[in-house]
Amino acid sequence: MNRTMTVAQLSSYLKCVFEDEELLHDVTLTGEVVDVSFSDKHTFLTLSDGKYSVRCVHFMSRDGIEKGMRVALRGSVAFYDRRTSVSFNYSEFFASGVGDKNIKYEQLKAKLAAAGYFENRPQLPRYVTRVIALTSAEGAAIRDFIRVVHDKCPFVDIRVCDVRVQGDGAAAMIADALRRLQNERTDAIVLCRGGGSDEDLDCFNDETLATAVATSRIPVISAVGHEVDYTLCDYCAGTRAGTPSIAGEVICTHARRIITDIADSILRIKESVFRRYTARLHDVGRLGNATVKAVAARVGNGYIAVRRYADRAAYALQKKADGKKLRLIGVAGRIRTGLSRRYAASEARLEVVRTKIRTLDPHRIIKIGYAAVLGEGGRITDAAELRCGQDVKLVFSDGDATATVTKVNIDKGNKPTR
Repeated sequence: MNRTMTVAQLSSYLKCVFEDEELLHDVTLTGEVVDVSFSDKHTFLTLSDGKYSVRCVHFMSRDGIEKGMRVALRGSVAFYDRRTSVSFNYSEFFASGVGDKNIKYEQLKAKLAAAGYFENRPQLPRYVTRVIALTSAEGAAIRDFIRVVHDKCPFVDIRVCDVRVQGDGAAAMIADALRRLQNERTDAIVLCRGGGSDEDLDCFNDETLATAVATSRIPVISAVGHEVDYTLCDYCAGTRAGTPSIAGEVICTHARRIITDIADSILRIKESVFRRYTARLHDVGRLGNATVKAVAARVGNGYIAVRRYADRAAYALQKKADGKKLRLIGVAGRIRTGLSRRYAASEARLEVVRTKIRTLDPHRIIKIGYAAVLGEGGRITDAAELRCGQDVKLVFSDGDATATVTKVNIDKGNKPTR
């Protein structure tokens, strides 16, 4: 006979059934604790027995129960009509050892550790710009991961490999995808999965998947669950991130190193060029001053010596005879004229040297509109040394600028001879 019922009527009827059924009251329930949490003064836990689990609660008590324990709970089954949910409300508990699931977990963990899978895992390279995320393409975890990375480092290339991240066959699917990705060109592989219950994260405690993570040639970041959740994949991976968002921050740290290293290199190059330019400028100035002083000294000494010889000659001629006075005066005049010309020639040569020094002064050349061209190897003097697309540095009298060569014209008829 078909009946029509409202949701409220059905919920009320089921509540009465649970309350009236004596088999559901004063029951001792045994199983393994796979999840435990506390709220105010209450204890909430999930009791599991193989593939089956039930939510349990102890009101007004914070019990000393830990995940992995095997316990016996004494209480009754309760039905909440407003949520149409079932839970086991217990009043006391008895610990009965360690659960089978926890024992298997510890045994597998010890086996993997003995195989060396927890040590010497491939670490992330200094620069990370290409990442492959093994995750569900429709999950919130991958959206959080991409948002964190692209907010700070939009140049990072993220590829998503869509896999199941919970349930039967998920571990085998992830392990197979991880093995296939070993030939891909990527800097890191991220196992990405948001938080969930222990049952939801079981696939990341699978031996096949943990072995695939440990033997990966490419560095693996394990970002599974919450920060308090530890899976075997966390131990086997080269890097553990508590959540997908934390994994994004790890990627950004390695990606931003590219920018900081380039900036540091540019600063070091600029400082090196400036030091070399200052040193050359100082050398040119010192050489010019030394040249001027040497020439002036030689001219002055020569003039003094010649003047002394002329005076001696004049004095000797005057002593020979008064009759030769005019002749001696003429000779002395010619000598003085020669000396004046020699001094004038020396002054002219000195002026030529001064002119050359002023002409070769790089400061003067730059101030009249020219610039010094610097490349990675130092100063560039020929157009043949340039290449299209090459970045060069132009040094002016009041600063410098960076330019890119777009075209090179070489005057073959005026090619310098090396």
